Amino acid sequence: MSNVDDDEDDYMSDAFLKQCSDTRPGLLPERVAKRFEKDKKKKELNSMHRQMYKPRATLEKEKREEGLKVNIGSDNKGFAMLQKMGYKPGMAIGKAGSGRKEPVPIQLKLGRGGLGQEAHQKRKQEEQRLMRASMIAKRQKRDSRQRTEFVQRMGGRFAEKRADGDLRKSQKVCEQLDAEAGLTKPSEYFFWPVEFHPKNKKLKAKNDRLNQGLSDMTGGYDSVLDDDEDDKDEEEEDDEEEMELFTAAEMLEILTLYLRKTYKYCVWCGTRYDDAADLASNCPGATAEAHDD
Repeated sequence: MSNVDDDEDDYMSDAFLKQCSDTRPGLLPERVAKRFEKDKKKKELNSMHRQMYKPRATLEKEKREEGLKVNIGSDNKGFAMLQKMGYKPGMAIGKAGSGRKEPVPIQLKLGRGGLGQEAHQKRKQEEQRLMRASMIAKRQKRDSRQRTEFVQRMGGRFAEKRADGDLRKSQKVCEQLDAEAGLTKPSEYFFWPVEFHPKNKKLKAKNDRLNQGLSDMTGGYDSVLDDDEDDKDEEEEDDEEEMELFTAAEMLEILTLYLRKTYKYCVWCGTRYDDAADLASNCPGATAEAHDD
């Protein structure tokens, strides 16, 4: 039984399929089959022509490369003239022998532009490339400058806001320490908050008394308020002119030195030290930045 199986052909093998003839396009109409055969013959003919006949550009390139590989022979008139003047193959031309050893290479011109057009186009392309590179460099420099200015501007705003907050805190501390020391008015106008100044306190108390006891005397009340407001306006104008001489950072620096020197107090540490030596050894410094670390 096994011998019979070995002798039979395997209908699924490639060897059996190669023995069969190609019947494509198969069960198609005769018109379609003829067109298929015609296209097949045309493709075979084109393939044969491509192998036998090369394009003109390919033939020219092959001929050119073949000619460049061959050295100039004595049958060339120019080479014969050089030999008569003592030239030998491999020598450099020129009186001192420092000229060219090989002929000028061929530069094939494929386009239809005039002479010098390619060099002109290359020069224009190089100019455009340099111009674009310059514009990109300028744009990058401008963007970098704008980013730096923005960071500095935002940093300045943050510093101003921080200085205002620290100044307000220092003013409150200074008023408390001065009050404990028995002082009734600050050494400088900006050492205390505005609402803690004695003149403002007196004016507020006076207004409260007038509101309580003289509510029925409208005319007199208004005249007293007008006189007090005039005095207040004159004093506030003088104080505002004094404060306009300094920025918030400058007022904070002056007030900080006053607190450290007079009361040995650091507003950022929130501590009143025993003496100057204790302040110098335990406090990082007299600025907010020194306490950031």
